[in-house]
Amino acid sequence: MLKEAQRFHAALLTSGFRNHAYRCNLLLRAYVRCGALSHARSLLSQMPRPTLVSFNALLSGFVRSGRIDDAIDLFDAMPATDARSYNTTICGLVRIHRVREAFTRFLRMARCHVRPDDYTCSTIVACCDLFAGRQLHALMVKVASLTSDPFVGTNLLRMYGDAGEACDARKVFDEMGHRDLTSWNVLLDCCFKSGMGELCIKIFVEMVRDGIRVDEFTLAIVMNELASCLSVSKGMQVHSLVVRAGLIMDRFCCNALLNLYSKGGFVSSAVKLFDDMTDPDVVSWTIMISGLEVGGHISDAFEVFNSMQMAEVEPNSFTFGTLISCCANVNAFDIGKQFHALVLKKGLELDVVVGSAIVNMYSRCGEITDALRLFQSLPERDIVSWNGVICGLAHNGEATTALQLFDEMVQLCLKGIMPNHVTFVGVLTACSRAGLIRKGCSIFNDLVDVYSCEPQAEHYACMVDLFARSGLLEEAEVIIQTLPTEPNTILWGALLGACKSRGNLGMAKRIAERLYVSEPMNSSNYVLLANLYAANKEWDDVFKVMHIMPRPNLWCAADTVVVANIFRSWECGNGYRPRIVMKGNKCNKGIGNTVTDEVLMTTTAAQEKVEDRATRKELEDGLSLCLVRS
Repeated sequence: MLKEAQRFHAALLTSGFRNHAYRCNLLLRAYVRCGALSHARSLLSQMPRPTLVSFNALLSGFVRSGRIDDAIDLFDAMPATDARSYNTTICGLVRIHRVREAFTRFLRMARCHVRPDDYTCSTIVACCDLFAGRQLHALMVKVASLTSDPFVGTNLLRMYGDAGEACDARKVFDEMGHRDLTSWNVLLDCCFKSGMGELCIKIFVEMVRDGIRVDEFTLAIVMNELASCLSVSKGMQVHSLVVRAGLIMDRFCCNALLNLYSKGGFVSSAVKLFDDMTDPDVVSWTIMISGLEVGGHISDAFEVFNSMQMAEVEPNSFTFGTLISCCANVNAFDIGKQFHALVLKKGLELDVVVGSAIVNMYSRCGEITDALRLFQSLPERDIVSWNGVICGLAHNGEATTALQLFDEMVQLCLKGIMPNHVTFVGVLTACSRAGLIRKGCSIFNDLVDVYSCEPQAEHYACMVDLFARSGLLEEAEVIIQTLPTEPNTILWGALLGACKSRGNLGMAKRIAERLYVSEPMNSSNYVLLANLYAANKEWDDVFKVMHIMPRPNLWCAADTVVVANIFRSWECGNGYRPRIVMKGNKCNKGIGNTVTDEVLMTTTAAQEKVEDRATRKELEDGLSLCLVRS
């Protein structure tokens, strides 16, 4: 190609057409197409009367080859410019993220009375914030073809979508005369990111009814929205569309389906889909591990990770973040340390996702000193790492340090780190454990007045616990009774537990009567009241409570423990029977699957009536009833 251009150049010189503008421009373009920009620049300098076309050709060549500084120097030296000159320069600056310079050129274009066209507007709007984007939108209404050019309207849609203005994006979409599939996909993605799930699904239904052929991006956006709202039944219908569209082998669609089924609790369907994938990538493996973790299949999640290693798929930061979160949820500290070592080996310890997960794991496993050290070593801290260390300190008796870290976090609010609901649960817990009533009340008021957060049941429960731990049970009850909404059972349950620790039997009876109505099948409420009666040695009332406790559908629970690095799951409920086990040195410590919290129940024989004094004496000596396997 270069040799042919050079032969053409030689022919121009020998034939006497070296000053012919049209032929010189053809030669200039040939040099630019083959990348011989030095030859093109030399030719331009030798042309006696270069035209605007000549300058634009070389300008385009500099931009395409990434020599943006040479392009700017040429642009500034040009005797005249037009819209194409500005478009080429602006596009080159935007491409290498020199947005400020691109805006400067755009404003200069307006001052030089060069009318921007569709390409100018669509290029510059891609790097606008909402304020500048609205002004540019007004200009585009005057000069651009929003109704005929889908490229212009699509970029404007994307600008509003990135700013979270889904309603404005929908207005732009409705005004577009011609819409292609990209326009529909951008609108769907905008609604999804803005949390307008119903509108997203509605738009997708419009697409299907209008006969618009969807692609893998359309279906993935819709399935991710359905996964976020756990609407698996609708997701199955979309799954059928994936099959009909011939996209069942598309990795992008399969990953979205995996996410849908795993988040929705259909783990078996997710496993089957995963097994049918020909070449799962790291995203597929990570979604599968996360789905098993959410479903409580912790050991299976680690088995999948082992299979991932054998398949030689390199895990990323999200993979390790999910695995370390699994360890935190089941207090598998030894296994978590092994993952921490693997993270160090992979060089991912400074990643914000992995670092936050490690800090959270050490905090939840009670290793608060190591958690604090790791937190302080993080080069970048997100809200997850702050919440992990603050909540860990609060729950491990380091209330003062937790509050100090919260004050430090508040000072960093200007850098984008804002406390959220989880943060305030940890801080209020710290105040409760330390007995700081005034500090807790002040932080609770800041939750509403300063940070504009709506208090949730967990925050009110912390305030109830704060007052109750200080013996102010009446004040705690007033808090619950004056809530703007109907108090839930979490709050009453927290106060009932406080009544037990403070021995306030009268208030406990009132609360228990409420809970019997709202939660008649939750045996923990009966257990708390029965324990309170037992503490006051009112054994007749103990067995009255046990008599009305619902036994056929006894409250069930499940948990996972780690024994010798092996995960063991157990459930309690109808498969278990109560048995009296002595406290203290007489307690059978070899019994597995015992509930660590004090649970007061009774045997079938003792449920009927305790007549003999020996049985009463045993109960008074401190016999406790634990739930063990039958």
